[in-house]
Amino acid sequence: MEIITSAQNQWVLEARKLQQKKFREAKGLFLVEGLRLAEEAAKSAFVEEVYYHETLGATERGEELLKTLSAKARRFFQVTSKVLNTLAETETPQGIVLVCRCASSSLKDFRPAEGPVVVLDGLQDPGNLGTILRTLWAAGGKGLICLQGSADPYGGKAVRASMGGIFHLPVFTDVTWSAAARWALDQSYQTVAADAGGGRDYRKLTWQDKTMLCIGNEARGLLSIPVAEVDERVFIPLAQGAESLNAAVAAGILIYEAVR
Repeated sequence: MEIITSAQNQWVLEARKLQQKKFREAKGLFLVEGLRLAEEAAKSAFVEEVYYHETLGATERGEELLKTLSAKARRFFQVTSKVLNTLAETETPQGIVLVCRCASSSLKDFRPAEGPVVVLDGLQDPGNLGTILRTLWAAGGKGLICLQGSADPYGGKAVRASMGGIFHLPVFTDVTWSAAARWALDQSYQTVAADAGGGRDYRKLTWQDKTMLCIGNEARGLLSIPVAEVDERVFIPLAQGAESLNAAVAAGILIYEAVR
């Protein structure tokens, strides 16, 4: 096992580039930090590199995690606190940062038997994206489709907000609406768009086992999805005087209604 003490080490420099979207896309890799997320990553086959501080192995939980990761990762490094802090985007990386592979599945090969799929149309806040992914995972959803112009699900804030959901559900990025609509038609999925401006009360819709729920931009709603091309539009009734719901909260309500 190699011990890295310099932030200028070649592996550290390459890993640090993954803090930028262009390098994540070019290499098909992303960063994961923190004990809880590392444990979720360890359940997957996506771990490439491990960077950890020696204090992690001082606990039974940390020791078990390192044992599992050592059998999965291609490269395994012990690093100093200074090196770890250059890789981490948070102030408390909890002693470990991983480099993981992005999922490489194709939408055309995605064939869930049933269960909701969420489409994000121009959603910009990575925290909202990660929270929606976390909720979709918890509700038994089947996948997340990010249309062009949406936030990057592999960015640090989105990954952390997903609380491990990024490792458990297929995520498709840079998808056009025409491709998503064609997929829904081929797989016999009902398309339902959240639309604060119209449609029917979400509680009055007959939700199908195969539902593709479309969530738009936080401020502007649907951007690339023509409302005429979805099967249904739904809204969530609000108390008098309330203007709107957070996008992730609204998505959570509708996801759980879809599986109820």
